[in-house]
Amino acid sequence: MKDYIARIRKKIGRDKFIHPGARIIVENDKGEILFIERADNGNPGLPAGALEENETIEACIIREVKEETGIDITALEVIGISTNPEVETVRYPNGDEIQYFTVEFYSNSWKGELNTGGTAEVKKAAFRDRRNLEKLPENERLAFESLEYYRKEGKIKLR
Repeated sequence: MKDYIARIRKKIGRDKFIHPGARIIVENDKGEILFIERADNGNPGLPAGALEENETIEACIIREVKEETGIDITALEVIGISTNPEVETVRYPNGDEIQYFTVEFYSNSWKGELNTGGTAEVKKAAFRDRRNLEKLPENERLAFESLEYYRKEGKIKLR
């Protein structure tokens, strides 16, 4: 993906562009949520990432979870679509700006063991109590509203 983004950045510089992406809430049997610690700023987050060329959105989130945490997602549910520019616009430390068009997923089905070795994006990955949700960026916290809406209404939340 870095080559894809690099080609776009070469043409548009640091200007904002709209990019499809995915994020996921992964929950274990204890009700704990899978959190990552980002390597670029040390902040907590959910596994997430941008769609690559010639990739489906499902393949995107499965790849991102594997790259960031070492586990293999075995079942997915779409719980929301978040496109609100006020919460989906991200300015990175290098000045690049992206407005994400994000498909939100949920899973409680995976195999493997947590392992963040070999990634430059994530320092740590761990299942933690939901009390840690308040430390997430707003766009990631809103995925939990999508999950609750999905569970209550039986359909995805559009935002």
